[in-house]
Amino acid sequence: MSTIIIGVDESERSEDAIAFGNRIADAAKATVVVANAYPFSDAPSRASNARYRTALREDALITVRHARTKLEDVPEERTLLRIIAEPSPAKALHQLAHAEHAALVVVGSTHTGRVGRVLPGSTGERLLHGSPCAVAVVPKGYRERAKQPIRRIGVAYDGTEEAKAALVGAAALARGLDAQLEVIGIATTEYLTTPALLAAEDLAALQREVEEHVQESLDAAVAGLPAGVVAETVRLSGAPAPLLEDRSEQLDLLVMGSRGYGPLRSVVVGGVSGQLMRSAHCPVIVVPRGVEAPLTALFETPKTTVA
Repeated sequence: MSTIIIGVDESERSEDAIAFGNRIADAAKATVVVANAYPFSDAPSRASNARYRTALREDALITVRHARTKLEDVPEERTLLRIIAEPSPAKALHQLAHAEHAALVVVGSTHTGRVGRVLPGSTGERLLHGSPCAVAVVPKGYRERAKQPIRRIGVAYDGTEEAKAALVGAAALARGLDAQLEVIGIATTEYLTTPALLAAEDLAALQREVEEHVQESLDAAVAGLPAGVVAETVRLSGAPAPLLEDRSEQLDLLVMGSRGYGPLRSVVVGGVSGQLMRSAHCPVIVVPRGVEAPLTALFETPKTTVA
């Protein structure tokens, strides 16, 4: 049985994370680990205070117990509670993900974000670096629309190994949730040349060439999807981040790979995936580099090969 970890605290953003985690866990019949890190270090120190630690631990236990009551569709026998003495919640969730062999870690967005927008706080931001599994960040206010079915899942695709990994995960989610998949490609020339150096007709020809290449890549990706996944291609032209942000308004979930360089199993938050984590209108799942067959364990599907 697969495992989903939901990081919680005393804020309303935890209810958003619980609402999303509840939906995925119900569909996947996964075990849910509700986790809270309380700010205390067990490293020997003159400042150690056993009574203070006990008080923090008791508060953390109350927090996870309350969060578990919000898991309406996950039976108690499939839920575990974990409280961890660790000043860094991100570090605590990393360690727990390794220990539990988790398929997904879910956190809510920071309370300073606009309603309906994803804006990772310090925990979400740091969690994206070095995670051993996929990470979901859920927008503020998601709990208020959590009963709406997940019918449309988008995946950003550019043919890189990271994008292929994201596609594998998105396909597993689409099949497990009985949702339609959008394989989204962006045709842009901004990284290829400076428009001022080309005549208008040359730039137009280059754009057409790029669009044709993107469409061919999208078609091949959809053709390589496993049976049972209903998918269509969506080709957009322009700057990737704002286009994907706009598209996310029409999606119930967006899946992305990390940028194609940087440390193994890390997300370069300054890239497109990082920008989308801050601006998407729907939950965003980011797959760090090096995670093999991400999310497929949730629905116990075999590893697939993407064209």
